[in-house]
Amino acid sequence: MKRQDVLSILITFTVGLFAGGYIYLTGFAPTVANREVPSAETFNQLVVESEVYGGCRNSCPSYQVLGDGSYRYLYSPSFEADQVLKTGNIPFGLRRDLQRTLTADELEKQSRETSPALCESFSDGIDVRYEITLENTVYELDTCGTAVDTNSALWLNLNRVWDYLETSGS
Repeated sequence: MKRQDVLSILITFTVGLFAGGYIYLTGFAPTVANREVPSAETFNQLVVESEVYGGCRNSCPSYQVLGDGSYRYLYSPSFEADQVLKTGNIPFGLRRDLQRTLTADELEKQSRETSPALCESFSDGIDVRYEITLENTVYELDTCGTAVDTNSALWLNLNRVWDYLETSGS
């Protein structure tokens, strides 16, 4: 082998090494790094699960937000279309406001059962149900069946999560 052949082989090896490293770091590694399973502690501290029911029938949206701000949003882009799962993180400000208003006292007060005479879902309207886990305690809030205060900071922040999910590129 000539000296020039050895040099060509070394240059080819070096370029291949750098190209492979670049492809690994920009393509494969970020994909694997995002596949974390939330810890049990994340689930025990705060989980907000919500579903809409009533007139939307089989295309009602739902979401789950964890205490770290990650969410899973299941929705139908149009009526009778297959549902789509969207994941991501809610903005820090929204997560902070939600965590500030999700207090045990407020959740306890708004999760008291009531017997409504009329619900929106009775006449093809929309009602919303929340299952909120806060520090290992599960609270259920429902626009048709619990004493929710739709003007409270808690309820307004829960609605802001819906607004964000519905308008953030879905």
